[in-house]
Amino acid sequence: MSKKFIVFDIDGTLLTTEMKFLDSTKEALISLKEKGHEIGIATGRDYTSAIAIVDELEIDTYVLCNGSIGYVRHELAHEENFTKKSIMQLIKIATENNDQIVFQTASGLKRHFELPGDSLTNAYDSLGLTIPEFDDLYWEQNSIIQAMLFCKPEDLPKYDINEFRYVSWHKFGSDVIPKEGSKAKTILKIAEENGFKQEDIIFFGDGMNDIELMEHSGVGVAMGNAETEVKEKANLITDSCDEHGIYNALKKMLLI
Repeated sequence: MSKKFIVFDIDGTLLTTEMKFLDSTKEALISLKEKGHEIGIATGRDYTSAIAIVDELEIDTYVLCNGSIGYVRHELAHEENFTKKSIMQLIKIATENNDQIVFQTASGLKRHFELPGDSLTNAYDSLGLTIPEFDDLYWEQNSIIQAMLFCKPEDLPKYDINEFRYVSWHKFGSDVIPKEGSKAKTILKIAEENGFKQEDIIFFGDGMNDIELMEHSGVGVAMGNAETEVKEKANLITDSCDEHGIYNALKKMLLI
């Protein structure tokens, strides 16, 4: 079999619902490497919350912040920044609606408003993550590559900012990313630069921010716990992240 570029989302895919790795998942990744396949990660997480996972799995190609930043052999290969003008628009609307924002750079993240609010707190608790520290000047002093907006779903249309698009990942949480940016765009670019064709990409995911890459991969694999819309776009639906979904799918595709 020809060499494949096999890419995984993190939450709900590589990690179980209890935020752990199954032994079968680790075994599968080792087997893929032994067979000469390239492994990558494509996640909405920022560098700080993803790097421990990257290191534990010994993966050196990873796309973070929904495609706004990408690393190849641990070297920065892609970065897309927000304009200050658009950030100011985002802050203005959030202030008017008492919503919450977290701004992200390549190396960290800070919340913009002093009081985190219930929506931000609940979203971070669902991922088992610590709420970012407060710094209302963070966006002015750093290059921002992504933001997280915490508001009611019905209020999202209020944030009609030309530069941005919004990808929901929690009941009250949406990633704010460049309109032309995505996991798919960055992964396809990295694949081409490293000698892979689109049909060589196999992607495993579960969330709404995985749909575009699911559609643009040679094979899109939806986890059993994936959103319905994600499953509808997949070529293969495997078992859940708690039930050896990655291992079973790779076995079925004769990759391990």
